[in-house]
Amino acid sequence: MRRKGSRYENTTAFSEASQFKGYRERQLNLPDGILEHTVLHTDRIDLLANAYYKSNRRWWRIMDANPEFLYGFELLDDDMQGDVIAIPASREAK
Repeated sequence: MRRKGSRYENTTAFSEASQFKGYRERQLNLPDGILEHTVLHTDRIDLLANAYYKSNRRWWRIMDANPEFLYGFELLDDDMQGDVIAIPASREAK
């Protein structure tokens, strides 16, 4: 069951004929208001989420803005130090 307002709210189920009872992948749209963050060797995806959104549970927003990475550890790999990643602006009023 998908909750109203969830980021998965508009995903579609596989067809009735399918043996798989899950949902299709959700569509990623480029968010409005992108900030840039230069990766440091001390960065962690949850700490970035806490710094930008005041909630370490919003790490998935950073991952959505950088779809070329499948996992958070890839996004903040040691080889990425000095690279720039996208951080979507917070939706909440400040």
